[in-house]
Amino acid sequence: MVPIELYKLSIGLQASLTTGIAGTFSGNDCTISGIASALILSPSPISLTPIMMLFFVILVGYSVIKVFFANLKRGGILLVMISVGSLYMFSVPRGYMDGFISWGKQVIALCLTAFLQATILVAGLLTVYSHPLLGFGILLSATEVPRIA
Repeated sequence: MVPIELYKLSIGLQASLTTGIAGTFSGNDCTISGIASALILSPSPISLTPIMMLFFVILVGYSVIKVFFANLKRGGILLVMISVGSLYMFSVPRGYMDGFISWGKQVIALCLTAFLQATILVAGLLTVYSHPLLGFGILLSATEVPRIA
């Protein structure tokens, strides 16, 4: 039950933080079509040629799809870790705590990665609206959270 509750807590915190971040941008249209139209219509520090717009669409698609499938994979990993965690419990009464402690660290790291990756992705999508290059840098950094964390 602990890994499931911890994962629910991290996703719940991420949802409330994302809602809070998006609330500061309430005047803006924070959908993909709203961001795309804002990039096309608003003056920005970069020149938005059709080639650059295509490049930006590919970048957004890449990061959103990669984060989506990473979250699916993370859910499967959590299921496997739950089933393996009970095996570590058999060694705890005999005094072998190393396996159980490392299993707990892996569960915490999995929840932290899910929280950070989704939060950074949303922050990048919201930043693209006002600062396109910085926003796309944040989007691409969201895909690298599992390596860093």
